[in-house]
Amino acid sequence: MRMWRAHDLKPAYDVVIVGAGVHGLGIAYYLASRHGVRRVAVLERGYLGCGNSGRNTAIIRSNYRTAEGIPFYDASVKLYEGLSRELDFNLLFTQCGHLTLAHNDSSIIGLRVRAENNQVLGVDSRLIDRDEIRRLVPSLDLSDRPRFPILAALYHPPGGIIRHDAVVWGYARACERLGVEIHPYTEVTDIRVDAHRANSVITNRGETGADSVVNATAGWASVVAKMAGVELPIVSHPLQACVTEPLKPFLDKVIVSASLHVYVNQTDKGELVLGAEIDPYQSYSMKATLPTLEQIAGHTVDLFPQLHGIRVLRQWAGICDMTPDYAPIIGASREVDNFYLDVGWGTYGFKAAPIAAKCTAELIATGKTPKLIAPFFPGRFRAGQLLGEKAAAAVS
Repeated sequence: MRMWRAHDLKPAYDVVIVGAGVHGLGIAYYLASRHGVRRVAVLERGYLGCGNSGRNTAIIRSNYRTAEGIPFYDASVKLYEGLSRELDFNLLFTQCGHLTLAHNDSSIIGLRVRAENNQVLGVDSRLIDRDEIRRLVPSLDLSDRPRFPILAALYHPPGGIIRHDAVVWGYARACERLGVEIHPYTEVTDIRVDAHRANSVITNRGETGADSVVNATAGWASVVAKMAGVELPIVSHPLQACVTEPLKPFLDKVIVSASLHVYVNQTDKGELVLGAEIDPYQSYSMKATLPTLEQIAGHTVDLFPQLHGIRVLRQWAGICDMTPDYAPIIGASREVDNFYLDVGWGTYGFKAAPIAAKCTAELIATGKTPKLIAPFFPGRFRAGQLLGEKAAAAVS
């Protein structure tokens, strides 16, 4: 039995959502389940989750730095903790713990600030020394020989990993059961705007009207916004990752180096998922590159010398929309009255999807901005109210 059906595009909907990743599907789900808004169409130019929802490493955490970001991401972690039960679908969420390593004094200072901010706002996160790191992750090279000795770490026990495909499928199945229409292979080519309202969405399958239009895309968020005449302060960079051959289980924590911009975790199948910082150039290319693979491999071996001989099986890239303050853009557009944004997620959109979707759905249904997303409003750049979340985006 299919988890979601094919639908003909109707002449009009209450809400049209562009992008069928976790954010778009999540918005549709919360509109239908929390607010009874079910005349919703979710449009996707490819298959479900073909964008960043299927191209990330699905690390979940809330150990951010700012007073605005910490409660927001913590609320998302709490939603993830109950999401398998709510969707009646196993999302394979493992809260195995997350360590951000420090290799120098300045890194330790930055992690200490994050730990203190986390604790003040009720998030389980603390600075730990080498002895505790050794007990938690005995496979790390904690000798005095490395080029980048490990001096301390920010330990975040609620952090972990999830099956990203399962989250997409779970939301999509729930949307189907609630009467939401999902339209894969439906590419948006334009948005008709008149008198400061988005009246219809034009696709390769025809045109459909909408009372509200939502931009929930990743990678091409600025392109879709421009169709509605909305300019976004976003630059797009590729972000690459890879996966190795399966190994016997030896790593049960997520390891991130804030200085080396590399992260490592091991899946239930035994594969190592490895990632790097964003590519230094702006591009929409999703091709893997040898220099990035060399960087990933080199810094992984710096942390785990015993991995020098393993084989990489797959390498891929996603497209990250980076804002000037490394925080997302969520809210109603200033220029177009019924055009909503859930974009600009950089490298951390997947972990924020449940709470961002829930709050965006509430905004659309009620016309009132939830407190958690108020700081991320689209007009903050002109207003000079930037957030400065770069310190907690370790691979940005």
